[in-house]
Amino acid sequence: MPVTLRLEGADRLTRALTRAPETVTTEQARAMTASLLLVEGDARRNVRQDTRQLMNSITHTPPRQRGDTLIGQVGPSVRYGLVVERGRKPNKPAPPRAALRGWARRHGIPESALFLIARKIGRAGTPARPFLAPAFTKNAARIVALFARAGARVTATVAVQSGGRA
Repeated sequence: MPVTLRLEGADRLTRALTRAPETVTTEQARAMTASLLLVEGDARRNVRQDTRQLMNSITHTPPRQRGDTLIGQVGPSVRYGLVVERGRKPNKPAPPRAALRGWARRHGIPESALFLIARKIGRAGTPARPFLAPAFTKNAARIVALFARAGARVTATVAVQSGGRA
């Protein structure tokens, strides 16, 4: 008994699948940008402030594709941001006094005390005051949901383009 199968709409499905990588790239970039903005916003709210320079330097770079990997970055542009996030290990060379001068002036500490403060920081280090890691942790579930919705939109778009229903 011969069986005959006929596939209708294969050309539409083929065209939809051909366009799928573009749709995936667009949706992933949209989800990544939204994720970066969530982390950036919470990092700015969490960071300790003196002059707001560190807070104002926290920003994200637009997502970029490297091979099969989509990369997004959030962080401060000022060099001391990493030291605030991770702390400073003890028994390291003392920081330059010039780096402490503005802070000391704002807090009424005399210039003559800078040597002692720098030496203490060199010997004892400074505690970590994380602002980026907690921002990511707080938003991890929302980020996963953003990418899940992006995947659902890709599926719906391919279905519609192939003549099916979303």
